[in-house]
This record gives sequence, C-alpha cells and structure tokens, in this order.
Amino acid sequence: MRPRRRFVTVPRLLVAAGVAAAAAVTPLLIGNGAPAYAVAESSNGTLTVTVNEMRDPDGLEARLGAAGVKADVTFLPAGKGCAVPRFAGVDATYGGPPAAGAGELRALVNEARSSKATRVTSARTFRIFPEHIRPGETLVLEFRDNGNAQKPWRLGGWLARAHTPVQPCTPVDDLG
Repeated sequence: MRPRRRFVTVPRLLVAAGVAAAAAVTPLLIGNGAPAYAVAESSNGTLTVTVNEMRDPDGLEARLGAAGVKADVTFLPAGKGCAVPRFAGVDATYGGPPAAGAGELRALVNEARSSKATRVTSARTFRIFPEHIRPGETLVLEFRDNGNAQKPWRLGGWLARAHTPVQPCTPVDDLG
C-alpha cells in the first residue's frame, strides 16, 4: 500500500505563514526587554527618570503624577520642537525675551526655578527636584530625538504657572 500523499491546503499555508510572520515580528515588539522609561523615588523626594525609548508619553505623565509631579510630556522627532508659546512659564527661561549674551543667559538660567527643577545626569537619565515645583505648577518636558544612540535625546524642561493650561505641542522645525 502506498502512503497517502498530504496536500498543503490554503488554510494550512496561511496558518504557517502567520506563525512565521509572528515569530519575525515578536522581537521588534518586545525590543531588548528594557522598559521605555523608569521612575525611581529617592528618600529625599528626588525622582530619577530613565528614558530608554521615546514612546508612551501618557504613561510617563501618569507615573510622574503617581510620584506627585504634575507633568506634560512630549516626544518629538529629530529636527522638531514645539511651537511657542504653549503655556505661561513661571520664569523667563520659557517665552521670555532673548538674552543679550552668554553671561545674561547663564545668569537667567542659574536663577530660574525651571532650570533647578530638572537636571540631565547621563545620556538616558535625568533628575526631577520637586522642591522647586510649587503646588499647581506643571513640569513641561519636551524630549527631542537626537538621532544618536549614545545620546538619544535632548530635554527641554520648564515650569508652567500654577493652574494655567498647557496647550498640546504643535511640532515645528527646531531652530536650535
């Protein structure tokens, strides 16, 4: 007796193709296993934020909110920034007149609470110092893709005045 010949039917072929496609796509979705971001709280109230991938800004906002910091997070592609103004800043680091020179700019930044509220500490990590954020203020964080794996993003961090709205980001060409 001759063995029965198996025919590959269209449904079987589609199932096999689907399994192969899923196997190829799964590593892309899972990535390297590192979360997009992490937020760690220290005993003194400082938050250490690590951003591995520029995705899920709403999730990062929620995590910061759970840690007591009201935030507006935007991730932007390379060469883009948010159109100004989108909020009323607490100091002249956002929306104020341009500095007359490097010395004036340095003094402005050193005195501004917005500049004291965040500090980049490494290529993927920055710290938030809640003691510089007053009740009702929003920490506005704009991450710009740097197009560089060693330093993947640039951070713009400002404080919006208490109980004032922060408008959604309208991406425009970045001038700086």
